[in-house]
Amino acid sequence: MWIKGKAFIKDNIEDCCIEFDRKIKQIKKDCKPDISFNSSSLILPGSLDMHVHTRGMLLSYKEDIITATSEAAYGGVTTIVDMPNTKPYINTHERVLSRLREFENYSRTDYGIYSGVTNDNRVDEDPIAGYKIFPEDLEKPELKSILSSKRLKIIHPEIPISNNSFRNLREMWQELASLYFVQGKIHVTHATNYNTIELAKKFGFTVDFTPHHLLVSGEKDCLSKVNPPIRDKTEQNKLIRALFEADTIVSDHAPHTSKEKNMPYEICPPGIAAVSFTTPFVYTMFKKGIISLQRAVELVSKNPAKILGVNLGEIKEDKIANFTIISFNDWRYHTKFSKVLETPLDEFPLEANILTTIVEGKIAYDGEEVYPIRGVNIFDKSGNT
Repeated sequence: MWIKGKAFIKDNIEDCCIEFDRKIKQIKKDCKPDISFNSSSLILPGSLDMHVHTRGMLLSYKEDIITATSEAAYGGVTTIVDMPNTKPYINTHERVLSRLREFENYSRTDYGIYSGVTNDNRVDEDPIAGYKIFPEDLEKPELKSILSSKRLKIIHPEIPISNNSFRNLREMWQELASLYFVQGKIHVTHATNYNTIELAKKFGFTVDFTPHHLLVSGEKDCLSKVNPPIRDKTEQNKLIRALFEADTIVSDHAPHTSKEKNMPYEICPPGIAAVSFTTPFVYTMFKKGIISLQRAVELVSKNPAKILGVNLGEIKEDKIANFTIISFNDWRYHTKFSKVLETPLDEFPLEANILTTIVEGKIAYDGEEVYPIRGVNIFDKSGNT
């Protein structure tokens, strides 16, 4: 297939043609394209989201792989990496393989999965993205062997006591303290404040943040309840620096049913589902002149691909043909394909809209519909990448 239009290549916008099948074959000035995108649109490297809870399995009533990855494609995300805390918990060789089969059958985007902390040594040889370390894992004896693995470890930065504290006692010091428990190839996820980003960098870790920790005005109700909690306005204002200094941005897409979110505040489950928000938000920041286009691409494409060690994140010959094509027009955010119908980011004004999402050289989203293309496990070294 050939596409033609303005594309972000080698840190510049160029009018060009891109030929690809599953990988990008060549880039040149002119061609007879199969699809032409007009001058008001922009062809970008496909976005990667390193932190998504697709649910599925016994939690499919909240969200499943089809709805989660369809929502991702609607949001311009071409690759998601899934967290292990579904039911059953993903932390054995057999469960890893079962989870990967589920994705292979149903995913509308490329994908990867993390294993939970485990004492099953076989998992380290499986085609996973790495390991997710939750607060309760910091006290487990098997954490030591996980930290010695060469695989990426992604840490939820809170300590075990955080899980047993009232909401107003989940304080920032607990987030910072968790970083002292780990070492090696560590990625710190959903930093809620600038101090966490600063400390992560000091330790040589990579780090991300979420839009909701930056934008949602405090934890007011179940809809805005999330772990780690949203900090006060002073800390949110400091977190703006993350747009310039964090390695990447993630959604922490964490869906729950409307019934669950309407439970009493004390017992309703935490989580905000907005995998489709992150990419339009980042490119809106570019449109507003807050960040450069180069920085926007780093946040959603180039840097997460580098952290994960996968052949993605740039428009370049021999890279996987994953593209996010955007246009610039005003709209207000809402979910479309997710089972989650309400988020605290609803009606947020955006200026970047997803025109088309291309995954593995195939159109996954055309601005209206998501198509049943088959994404692949980007960590499978047996021929997929």
